[in-house]
Amino acid sequence: MMEEEELEFVEELEAVLQLTPDVQLAIEQVFPSQDPLDRADFNAVEYINTLFPTEQSLANIDEVVNKIRLKIRRLDDSIRTVVRGQTNVGQDGRQKKLESPLASTNPFLEDEPAPEMEELAMEKGDVEQPKKPKAPDNPFHGIVSKCFEPHLYVYIESQDKNLGELIDRFVADFKAQGPPKPNTDEGGAVLPSCADLFVYYKKCMVQCSQLSTGEPMIALTTIFQKYLREYAWKILSGNLPKTTSSGGGLTISSLLKEKEGSEVARFTLEELCLICSILSTAEYCLATTQQLEEKLKEKVDISLTERINLTGEMDTFSTVISSSIQLLVQDLDAACDPALTAMSKMQWQNVEHVGDQSPYVTSVILHIKQNVPIIRDNLASTRKYFTQFCIKFANSFIPKFITHLFKCKPISMVGAEQVRRNW
Repeated sequence: MMEEEELEFVEELEAVLQLTPDVQLAIEQVFPSQDPLDRADFNAVEYINTLFPTEQSLANIDEVVNKIRLKIRRLDDSIRTVVRGQTNVGQDGRQKKLESPLASTNPFLEDEPAPEMEELAMEKGDVEQPKKPKAPDNPFHGIVSKCFEPHLYVYIESQDKNLGELIDRFVADFKAQGPPKPNTDEGGAVLPSCADLFVYYKKCMVQCSQLSTGEPMIALTTIFQKYLREYAWKILSGNLPKTTSSGGGLTISSLLKEKEGSEVARFTLEELCLICSILSTAEYCLATTQQLEEKLKEKVDISLTERINLTGEMDTFSTVISSSIQLLVQDLDAACDPALTAMSKMQWQNVEHVGDQSPYVTSVILHIKQNVPIIRDNLASTRKYFTQFCIKFANSFIPKFITHLFKCKPISMVGAEQVRRNW
């Protein structure tokens, strides 16, 4: 029974390892070998009979076996070296990310020449190095790898699982470590998890392109799209602070007291820093996703470039940016609302004297002075979005102020002068 199972296993193995004549010819031309073990028509029985034609020749069987074992050991060492070199690609990339500032790095930019090589060229006086001639196209390129394309779904499924676990770890780390701390260099900084994600993406892309530049690359792109969306939803949108519908329980009389104006703000300092950090991270992801799309199109077969499209994922990150800006605007807008309501509730027709600045004006100024510097400092690396925040707040606040101004009727001449002096 065991012998039958072994024979079936051998037959299945031979069927899997059977290469087409074109592939076999390409291998022989690119990697010529005189070793009979490398021949496509290798026959183990004939080979053994050649080594041991007579019973007397069996006397040196140990020497022959040791030579074969040595050859196998050397082959194993060569394979191990190649595999370990490929495995270190991701680790090397991660080390580069740790050694340089996050804001100025992009995992999809080409590596710069080694400084040692540049110094050597200068010492030799080679001001301008001649370009190396382009190697002629290899007509056998890709022939062997295409034989394995139907089986690369195993690799794609493995990366799908690994990326799912990576996203789950990002979520757990965020819950454990909390948002970036305010009043530190972390405030408003890009979340480090996004750099880890794109470094892993680059490693997968390089590995897959070495195996195939055909349909497996398209399948890997689909996996990339899936986890870019998950990162945007679970790490970014999912951690944006939620707004509340209540106004903080303040009365009109409390709003007229200058010292209580700061109680109206809805988001804490930590929450404002978190929103800015998520906004900065979304901007980094947006720019790097565009680079990822370009690199994927470079790696994939020309006939498949039209199927590489990450526009939907870039739109998702743009939505996160818009939502973050809108939250910042709504927070400051809501903080100013009670003061405007207090202005419209005053009995302006009964004002008899023009006085100093009214309490509701002081309240609005206080909120702007509290929020705007925090947002400005935490968006220092992305000034264009701070400008957008200012424009959107002005576009929201000014029409609302004008509406409340008309609600001040009836108003006396003295009251109108007081309103004019306030603003």
